[in-house]
Amino acid sequence: MDNLIIRECTYEDLDKIISLQQQWEIEDITHGFVPADKSYLEEKVGKYFYIAKLNSEIVGFVYGTVHNAENIGIFNEGEAYVEVDDIYISQNNRGTGLGNILLEKILNTAKENGIERSLIYSSTKDMDSIIRFYKKHEYKTWCIRMYK
Repeated sequence: MDNLIIRECTYEDLDKIISLQQQWEIEDITHGFVPADKSYLEEKVGKYFYIAKLNSEIVGFVYGTVHNAENIGIFNEGEAYVEVDDIYISQNNRGTGLGNILLEKILNTAKENGIERSLIYSSTKDMDSIIRFYKKHEYKTWCIRMYK
């Protein structure tokens, strides 16, 4: 991946992010996934929104939101944490380590800003794989919701 660039997302990138989210929806790999609208993504642009550009093409992204804990049993009251809102790698680029790189980038940005804690939710249809992915990054299971 010599031609890989990880950088902050810009407003000019948002149409491609929306296109990637539309691909995500078509893949039908996440329960209830609906692409974000542009105005929502515009609010997210900043130091917690990164893209992966490979050979001049945006192939993945991650963005998150900083919160202060309120009534969350796993964090101290008022403790800052970053919630990873979305992370996506295009289908042809999965398994290459890009997800790891993007996740580490947003977590490192949080650490540089004094935030040690993070939270992630997933509605993936492949729960076993996503749990393995996040456990590699030292995430622990907090709660589980199931249906039938």
